[in-house]
Amino acid sequence: MKIFKPPTYFFLFVIILIAASLRFWQLGYVPVGITHDEMGYIYNSYSIAETGKNVFGEFLPFLTWLNIGGFPFLPVPIYISVPFFWLFDLSALVGRLPSAILGVFDVILLYILVKQIFNKTSLALLSAFFLAISPWHLHLSRSAYDPNFALFFYLLGVVLFIYEVKGKKLPIFSAIAMFLAVFSYRGMNPIFPLLVISLAWYGITILKMSRKQLITFFVGVGFVLLSVVAVILINGKAYTAEARIWDDPKMQENIDKQIREAQGPLFIRRLFLNKPMYVVNKLRENYVRAYSPEFLSLYTEPSNIYSIWSRGRIYFPDVVFIILGVAYLYKLNKHRASFVLLLILIGGLPGMVGGFPYSARNFFLSALFPILSAGGVLFLLQNVVFKRLKIIFIVLLVTSYTYAFGSYLFDYYGRYALYGGEAWAKSLKDMSLLIADNKKKYDRIIIGQTSFGDFLQYAFYSKIDPIRVQDAWRERKKGREISFSADNVVFTQACFDNGKEGVPSFEEFRSVLYVVHEDCVNRAVPNAFIKDYFGNNVWKIYILNK
Repeated sequence: MKIFKPPTYFFLFVIILIAASLRFWQLGYVPVGITHDEMGYIYNSYSIAETGKNVFGEFLPFLTWLNIGGFPFLPVPIYISVPFFWLFDLSALVGRLPSAILGVFDVILLYILVKQIFNKTSLALLSAFFLAISPWHLHLSRSAYDPNFALFFYLLGVVLFIYEVKGKKLPIFSAIAMFLAVFSYRGMNPIFPLLVISLAWYGITILKMSRKQLITFFVGVGFVLLSVVAVILINGKAYTAEARIWDDPKMQENIDKQIREAQGPLFIRRLFLNKPMYVVNKLRENYVRAYSPEFLSLYTEPSNIYSIWSRGRIYFPDVVFIILGVAYLYKLNKHRASFVLLLILIGGLPGMVGGFPYSARNFFLSALFPILSAGGVLFLLQNVVFKRLKIIFIVLLVTSYTYAFGSYLFDYYGRYALYGGEAWAKSLKDMSLLIADNKKKYDRIIIGQTSFGDFLQYAFYSKIDPIRVQDAWRERKKGREISFSADNVVFTQACFDNGKEGVPSFEEFRSVLYVVHEDCVNRAVPNAFIKDYFGNNVWKIYILNK
């Protein structure tokens, strides 16, 4: 079987060109800011590229990322991004470029994967095309978030596994890819065991995997699992914090309330209302919600970071074609279709154990639903007998997807880039640029009610030497309020109100620029404000001169 044939090159090239254009266009400007999570990955990559150390001063760390300050940064996305900062200057574009490039490669890998499984070029091309224009995949591949890195290595691992087993080679490189996926994003952890079982079943049943290949595969899997165990032992709850179901502080309170409100003998109520059943019910709700029409095609989740509020993660026509696509795949080959369906069924596990199914947690599904959508389209094309009806269907298909796609682009660039700015820390960007522009005008600049993440925002936009950032972390003041300093700029957790007057005062300095969050109760009238897109005050600015 040839993966690429001459006529296929052109269509695949066009699809890749579309995917690249959508992911690279205005990448440094939309989203308009950089979230703390993105900044952690971007600035740590820059710090290692420049100094060989992360922002905490650790030399080339790999397993200890979660051990300092509770910052959940995994190593693979950071080390992949390091070479880009060897070549280019620090910027949002460069920070997001590795993710965008991998997003384009996801499209290529999906084509290869579908071709490997079903040996049907039309299905592979259409699947790749739907992934190229997928709003779910587009949204996260235009950011420096870790799920996109994990998805690339996830797809690469499956593709390599099929290639190696089919070619009578030992599945070594596929295990390496899975290792990199696990150390790209914690959401791979709940997926990995069932993915291994699914691959082993597919290898034995479909690919006629040899015993030697199977043993090699499980040795590789064992190494990955031991590595995860080592990380958990080193970092403890810092690594498993995303699994919030078991640590719900209101669990017992909710259970007691349910027991009080129920009727019947106490032992019966406790038999059905207890912690294990509470957890099972929550897991079930979270898992089913990941596949619900509301999540997929209407409103997705409350977070304004991971999605556009006004739409779902897939286009509305996809809802119909996904259902038909299951029938189409089973018509092609029952066992191969079951393998794809298994991948889809385990794709919702990160959202199940992590709480509400954010788009980022269930991001693996973004690369699998396009296969079903493509299958649904081909199912209708094959089953529409009359030529005129087929032409009408094609016209309706192209029209509906063109409108849905155009609507998404309008929402993303024309609306979301504006109203979603604060979710991407736009006001922090404005504040950081304000400080950089006024740094030499004041003896001291103090930013109140802030964190180390806010300090990294300032370091990024001011292009501060990473060594000074490492020094700021090492020399941070640990009194009642932690603070971080660089030259005459201080980021502190404190909100200064100077007692009854509510007027901030700094006696030891002749001139001070004091910036603090709007919710800091200072009754003094600020000299200026930093506002969000809707005109709400986010930061208050005080200019204090003697």
